[in-house]
Amino acid sequence: MTDRGTQKRGNTIAPTPDDPWLADVAGAACREVGDVPIELLGDYLPLLADAATSGREPEPHELDAIGLLGRRAAEQGVTAGSAVQLYLAAARRLWQQLPAVVRSRDSEVVRAAAAAVLHVVDEAVARLVEGYNEARRQMIRWEETLRREVIDDLLRGDADVGRLVQRAEPFGLDMARPHQVALAAPSERLDETEAAVSALERAVVQWAGDRDVLVATKDGWVVAVTPADTDVPGSRTGPKTLGELLLAELERSSR
Repeated sequence: MTDRGTQKRGNTIAPTPDDPWLADVAGAACREVGDVPIELLGDYLPLLADAATSGREPEPHELDAIGLLGRRAAEQGVTAGSAVQLYLAAARRLWQQLPAVVRSRDSEVVRAAAAAVLHVVDEAVARLVEGYNEARRQMIRWEETLRREVIDDLLRGDADVGRLVQRAEPFGLDMARPHQVALAAPSERLDETEAAVSALERAVVQWAGDRDVLVATKDGWVVAVTPADTDVPGSRTGPKTLGELLLAELERSSR
């Protein structure tokens, strides 16, 4: 005789995906890592429970589904570390509460179940991170495209104002305020442009604040946009103007 929500497999009782205790494990794991969306677990917990009780390895399509969950995590702004911690916390809590295995006194059964669970955790986390990184790369490429469009509109001077305001809004640029634009032409070709621009953007944000700041490249130039009142000569140490900052940072770069 089996409990509701379980099914008999050999000498063990395997949980099914609709077991209430699996939902409890998922909820507790999400709260542990800071209320990460529970939907990011998908069918991960049933895969772990199935591996522990039957030794079944995940099918390729099941791992593909976890990769899509990694992409979703990136799109929702969940950090990669939080997503991985969610999967590890869920695995730990599931193992602590797994019915049939925990009750077993056969050390070989427990050892085999643990090995099967760890194998699934390894594969699932690897696929989760792979999907996450792929989504992040696409988002960075898309953001760089949007940056270039904003810079094109700013430098061309005859862009549609409404479209320019709309394109600038995701970057926190308030086009109702006056801004200054500084351009730098590197003496040599900028290799690893994405990394160089990211480093420069961090320096500009630290210097000018995180609002109304944009750094991008345009036809081999480095372009930086900050509020017009950012320059305050004599009131701070280090670079006094945006131009001085660009020059200092680019000279410091090995590229």
